Amino acid sequence: MNSRIDDLRIFLLITGLIFLISSIVSFLNKKITLAVILLFCFAVTIYLFAAMLDPFLNIWDERFHALVAKNLMNHPLKPTLYDNPVITMVYAPWDRYVIWLHKQPLFLWQISLSLKIFGVNEFAVRFPSVILSSLLVPIAYRSGKLLVNTRTGYYTAFFFPTSYFLFELVSGYQGVDHNDVVFLFYVSASIWAWIEYIQSGKRRWLILIGLFSGFAILTKWLVGLLVYSGWGVYILSDKKIRREKKAYIHILVSLAITCLIAIPWQLWVLTQYPMEATRSFKYNSDHFFTVVEGHRGPWWYYITDMSYLYGYLSQVLIFAGVILLFLKIRMERNVKLAILCFTLIIYFFFSIAQTKITSFTFVISLPVFMGMACVVDVIAETILSLKIPRILTKICVFLLLILLFGYNIRFAEIMRNHLPNGTHDRYAGILMKNKKHFLKYKQIFPPKTVIFNVKGRSYLDCMFYTGFPTYNFIPSKEQYLELKNKGGYTIVLVNISKKDCPDYLRNDRSVITLTDCISSFD
Repeated sequence: MNSRIDDLRIFLLITGLIFLISSIVSFLNKKITLAVILLFCFAVTIYLFAAMLDPFLNIWDERFHALVAKNLMNHPLKPTLYDNPVITMVYAPWDRYVIWLHKQPLFLWQISLSLKIFGVNEFAVRFPSVILSSLLVPIAYRSGKLLVNTRTGYYTAFFFPTSYFLFELVSGYQGVDHNDVVFLFYVSASIWAWIEYIQSGKRRWLILIGLFSGFAILTKWLVGLLVYSGWGVYILSDKKIRREKKAYIHILVSLAITCLIAIPWQLWVLTQYPMEATRSFKYNSDHFFTVVEGHRGPWWYYITDMSYLYGYLSQVLIFAGVILLFLKIRMERNVKLAILCFTLIIYFFFSIAQTKITSFTFVISLPVFMGMACVVDVIAETILSLKIPRILTKICVFLLLILLFGYNIRFAEIMRNHLPNGTHDRYAGILMKNKKHFLKYKQIFPPKTVIFNVKGRSYLDCMFYTGFPTYNFIPSKEQYLELKNKGGYTIVLVNISKKDCPDYLRNDRSVITLTDCISSFD
């Protein structure tokens, strides 16, 4: 590892800890605005640290997202995995599509823009997640402040940059990675905008609700409509409001904006790529009705999985927090029901869905963290009310938050996942070695090169780093002749010697074989 990068990572980590400690001290001294600003600065530094941990693309699912985003730089309305499919083959599995509609495009466009600005590298892939995850701090603070009080707002914001699971999403290590970060941001932003609208009654928030919900759909499909479920409960559970024509007009205005944002892309792909779009929509619906790719689990899967998302005591904190949040929200009963509805709908929907994936319920972290913040607030206020010197109570609350930070961020697991002398070593060693080979290929082979026999799904990494069409098999005689007839292509096979090739490849002196070992975890 480059020593300058190591020094920068250490600098970011130390600076982040200084920001965090300063934020807590400012909060305890009732300098709330400064405390939130410092907490935001901590979020930026800790997520920059996360983005710089792995100098390679992680296997699930970062390598897919990075490659499609890179290809979008050249044609933003045509998402491709194989940008130049030079041979005929079955591109049926979602991991070998030409037109790649496995995910909605907004987060890929964001990554693509970052790649244009910062160049084609891993940090650029992760940078949009750094920004959006950091912006969750002011959104969380404002939401908690409006619904409960300033303290709860701060504690809610505190949970986001100290979340181990969110940290690993930003780093690209946790599956679904940047797609889930962006989705979490836009869903949380839509809920925040709705809280602002309910609190102020100002119509400008209707626009933001619609925009954020539309952006959420354009990131990870129809769960982005979540804000309207709570909004509907808010209207229907209040006798006075449900009789007001204005209430229905307002929700329809926001919904219309959401549709204007989300629908054009669906129409575009259905007209331009009808087969791929239909297959992708069906694949998304299959997650609810069938077990996709072995991701199965019992109905209580997401209850037991809370410990991984939110920490080992999360079941106690969350269930107590839901009750406290319902009791402490300062607004009307229908607002309380709406906030509760957001969480219950997500957990109910994904619990009855046949496919179970850990990160699915993380989208509702804002109200979950708000409930946990209520528990922390009760504990902290109890400590501060003790009849002992004020400085001692502040020290106790300070230590409570530092312990909570250490408990949430799980540095030991981060070290095992990313740093030497842990379970990281073999994983990182293979991916770094592969990257070194791929960068060498880019330098020594001409632009019209096709690479074969790259193991597993490492062909994705090879295409990202080299730009060459890459396949994980030895071409058949028909595929070889097809490529030769196109003319001008350099054929390279890795993980094989010339004598081990089929006759039609062994007898062609222009075919290059390399015994470089390209390994894979797939």
